[in-house]
Amino acid sequence: MRAASALAILALAAAAVVSPAAAGSLATEAQARAAAVAVLKGDPYGDTDAAVLRNLREVVRTTRGATLCGGGSAPVWSIRVVVAAPHGDPGAPIDGRLVLDARTGAIVCAGLPFLD
Repeated sequence: MRAASALAILALAAAAVVSPAAAGSLATEAQARAAAVAVLKGDPYGDTDAAVLRNLREVVRTTRGATLCGGGSAPVWSIRVVVAAPHGDPGAPIDGRLVLDARTGAIVCAGLPFLD
């Protein structure tokens, strides 16, 4: 029951975000998750906020230089995204990272398919 309540709260937070650029500062993990949902919502990451949230496995605030993006000390959120069986195919899992600027909410870089 707790997990369902937490998912519902995060889904509501995600619904408030129109786009990462509109997100502004991502001061909290909940804001970072909501921004990630706005970026990832759709095939193959999930068609609903709740589905996308289930695929967010780790959310860490760090510096840009400590991520796959490299290059500096700007604050970012590094979000691990795992889709075990995209399109129902367990032989082609997605496991990568989405890195969002903690000050603006913009995508810094992504090691995920379909995101350039």
